[in-house]
Amino acid sequence: MKDEKQGGIRARLGLENPFDTYDHDPARVDRQGWNSTHQFFDVALTHAKPGLVIELGVWKGMSSIHMAERMDAHGLDGEILSIDTWLGSSAHLSSAGRRAELSPVDGYPSVYRTFLANVHDAGQQGRIVPLPMDGNSAAYALTRLKVSAEIIHIDASHEYESCLADLRNFWPLLAPKGILIADDYGTWPGVTRAVCQFAAEVDRPLFTSMGKALLPKDPGLGFELKVTKARRYKRGGK
Repeated sequence: MKDEKQGGIRARLGLENPFDTYDHDPARVDRQGWNSTHQFFDVALTHAKPGLVIELGVWKGMSSIHMAERMDAHGLDGEILSIDTWLGSSAHLSSAGRRAELSPVDGYPSVYRTFLANVHDAGQQGRIVPLPMDGNSAAYALTRLKVSAEIIHIDASHEYESCLADLRNFWPLLAPKGILIADDYGTWPGVTRAVCQFAAEVDRPLFTSMGKALLPKDPGLGFELKVTKARRYKRGGK
C-alpha cells in the first residue's frame, strides 16, 4: 500500500487520516451489509489488479472491507477510496421503520462511526480511505484532479435517474483496462434499467449475475464466470 510519502490517494486528495485520532469502540462494530462478498469482486480484482479502487455507496463498509481482504489474499498493493455521505438512502425516509438503521444521535445519522469501527476491527485502516461526499461532487472533483481507478464499484442510489447519472459521472474515471461493477442489478428495477441503458450508450458488453453487473472499459475484455444459484434478495438498504 502506498503511504503518504509515496503519493497515495489520501495524500493526493489532501485528506486527513481519520484513524490518527479515532478512538475505537468495539461496541460499534456491525458487519451488516448486502451482497458484499459477490464473486464478481474476485473476478474484477484478478483481471484489473488495481492500484486504486473507487467505491461509491459504502454504508457500513462491508464491500470495501471484503475487497481489501481479497486484495490482501491476492497480494495486490492498492487502495480503496470509499465515497459516501453516510446519511442513508431515500428508503430510510420513505419506508416505515427504516430511520432507526441510521443510528441517529441528536437527530443526525451516525453510520460513519460504524464504518470506522468496522474498518478498524478488520485492520484495513491502511488500505481503505473514506471520502465523505456525495457522488456528483466527488466525481466532479476527482475528474478535475485527473484521478483514475482500475475498478469502480457503484452501489449508491436505487432510482433510475440518479443511478444513470452516477454511471455517466464515474465512467470517465475508469482506467482504459478498468472494470466497473454495478450493484443491485436484477434486484432493483431502476438500477437494472439504468445499467442496461448505460451499457448501450457506451457500447460495452454487460456481464450479469443476480445482484451485480460487470462493465469493462475495454470492449475486448471478457470474463469466464461460474454459474451459481441465484439468491432472492430482500429489497431495502443500500
